[in-house]
Amino acid sequence: MSQEKNVTRVGLPVFADVEDVARDGDRPNLLVISMDQLRGDFLGINGHPITRTPHLDQLALSGVNFRSAMSECPVCCPARRILMTGLDPYGIHMNYNRDLQPFPEGPKLAELLGSGGYQTHAVGKMHTWPPRDRMGFGDIEVNEEGRTAGHEYPDDYQLHVQEGGYGPLLNAHGMGNNQYGCRESPVPEPYTSTGWTADRAMRFLRRRDPSRPFFLYVSFDKPHPPLTPPREFLDLYRHTTFPEPVRGAWVDNKPMAKHRSVKQSQNWDQYTGRPEVIQESLRGYAACITHIDSRIGQLLGTLRETGVLANTWIMVVADHGDHCFDHDLVAKGDFFTGSANIPYLLVPASTALENLDPACISRRDQDHAVGLQDVMPTLLELAGVEIPDSVTGRSLLPLLREDSSEFRRHLCGNIGPLYGVSDGRYVFQWDSISNQRYLFDLWEDPKNERDLADREDHRGQVEALEETLVGWMEANGDERAKDGALKSMPRKTLGQEPGYRSSSWNNRGWRP
Repeated sequence: MSQEKNVTRVGLPVFADVEDVARDGDRPNLLVISMDQLRGDFLGINGHPITRTPHLDQLALSGVNFRSAMSECPVCCPARRILMTGLDPYGIHMNYNRDLQPFPEGPKLAELLGSGGYQTHAVGKMHTWPPRDRMGFGDIEVNEEGRTAGHEYPDDYQLHVQEGGYGPLLNAHGMGNNQYGCRESPVPEPYTSTGWTADRAMRFLRRRDPSRPFFLYVSFDKPHPPLTPPREFLDLYRHTTFPEPVRGAWVDNKPMAKHRSVKQSQNWDQYTGRPEVIQESLRGYAACITHIDSRIGQLLGTLRETGVLANTWIMVVADHGDHCFDHDLVAKGDFFTGSANIPYLLVPASTALENLDPACISRRDQDHAVGLQDVMPTLLELAGVEIPDSVTGRSLLPLLREDSSEFRRHLCGNIGPLYGVSDGRYVFQWDSISNQRYLFDLWEDPKNERDLADREDHRGQVEALEETLVGWMEANGDERAKDGALKSMPRKTLGQEPGYRSSSWNNRGWRP
């Protein structure tokens, strides 16, 4: 937009028409709240009988709750790159955690929004290489969970704890970064990573440039282990018994070599046969979630107090989920519900409601398989910024209008030797090592207790989804798909060596 500015030069007034794309009061603010390792069905609104998530539930009721959302590569590094680039796993050239792989070239979400006039800011876990890569953000405030690879100085969260005098206590819980069980936080709530992340986000809102729209990325590192919630949140669940983890018959019929590997790296034998440790872990997991939820409530209050809530679109996602002991599994890394199904909320700014279909707001959407690659094109369309041709994701805005038929019918993903595809209801997974296939009906069997892949009455779903997966793989030159068929590549069984594999529990002090 054009506006006349009075500029003083050498004491004389100069009048000029100045074109400034940023100073447009009609453009919305954009807030993305991300959590680490939060499975979708642990929100109260998504049916969990115990976990308390009132603020997240209210956000879900104020927008669209995509119940069939899937993380395209459900592990930390690639999932975050997918979110920031709008690319699928092939596009980011990463299908597993590779901490030392440089961030992919090409346009990134914050870069494009920044060039479009947005003030961009990120707080929390980034998990990039090299460390402190800004990914196009105007500024970042980093919590990398103790990872020090590539730099010999504390991250911003560690500095905060040290300056507050709690540095020696930060890791006094003695828990590793991938260890289950639960310990009470050894530092006061404002010095927890969740408290710090929310406080820094609210500080940005109070200090931002009020003449420009903002894009704020708030990245909580919980409920990823270590499960160390503050006492006041752990107390909410101390005397609660959580439902027993589920176990499908397919666990015995189709064991995955990859799962054996994960169990060894996560020291599974310390949990098996120990129901008290499982219950302790579930209480800690829920307490971490409720802690985040309470801080989100405070963040929403700050948006309202600073007068920007009405013109702010909010997206809530997670990078991936957690098996939480379902099917004898922990952590993530496959396309079963606990690992790949994530919370995914899109809440319109109230100033935009008159341009949307009322029937598409305040609802639960189980029909569409949306993914993290859809975050970037959605926000770019909202900001009026051109979506690059390289982006494989789709804007979600048609799903809030009447032209939802234009949205994709399937979402494909890959993590290591495993491939997945979902149409919103059915999820098909293929293990390229064993050539095993799995099919689950998310509507009838959301926790994946009944594998339908070998049933005659579901052959049609298997064939259709497999054909879609093969097409995606062949289009990207994947050697595991050829001549219209999946091509397995057996190799030595993963994770069968005696004893423990090298444990990845504790990332503190990690070096390349």
